[in-house]
Order: sequence, then structure tokens, then C-alpha cells
Amino acid sequence: MDIEDIEDMFEKNESLDKKADLLMIKKNENSKKISGLVGKVKRMREDYDEVMEGQEDDDESPEGGNLTSLRVEENFLLQRVEESTRNLMDHKKLLQDLEVEGGQNQNWYKQFENVIKYRAIHNKYKESKEMRLKAIRHKLR
Repeated sequence: MDIEDIEDMFEKNESLDKKADLLMIKKNENSKKISGLVGKVKRMREDYDEVMEGQEDDDESPEGGNLTSLRVEENFLLQRVEESTRNLMDHKKLLQDLEVEGGQNQNWYKQFENVIKYRAIHNKYKESKEMRLKAIRHKLR
């Protein structure tokens, strides 16, 4: 082992340290986002429960469905689809960041497989929610 090998290993360690720091920063950002989203979901659930309690017999449609609860459900589903889309975009951005940092290495391929999996899950989720939204909108007419 000569000086060049040692310098090369030192450079690789610095590169790995930078990547580890970036991952830690991203992990902290994600933790903050998750905390915010959990709080948001709790508030949405409380709002939904409050609306449902206060609207038991209000706004009854001829079919017997509660229009207010349908509107609340519609908004909730729209927010969930939007959140799923943002999550997919975050995974794609991470994939791009990994490619910029280290090219298409092992970590990139692993994230690429995740993006493909998440895209399929997102599309199925979005389709099912859009079907429900279509049914809700039909009832609201």
C-alpha cells in the first residue's frame, strides 16, 4: 500500500462522510414533515368527527346521503391523493440527487426500484380514490 492508495481511501472516506451528512439532513427534514403531517391528519380527523357530529340530520339528499359528509370526504380524498403525489415526487427527487452525487451506483439502482414500486402503488391508489371521488361528485349533483 502506497501513498496514492492512502490518499484515494481518504478521498473516498470524505465522499462517504458528505453522503452520510446529506442523508442525515434529508432524514431530519423527513422527520419534521412526518410530524407535521401526523398533526395535520389528527386535526383533519377531529374536524371530520366534529362535522359528522354536528351534521347528523343536516343537508340530507333525496337519496338519504349526507351532503356535508360527502363534501368532507371529497376534500379528504383530494388531500390524500395530493399527498401521495408529493411523496412520489420526493422519491424521484432523491433518485435524481443520488445520480448527481454518485452516478448510477448500487444505491441509485435500489432507489430506482423503489420509485418504480411507489409509482405503481401511487397509480393504483390514485385510480381507486378517483373512482370514489367520481361517485361522490355524482351524488353531490
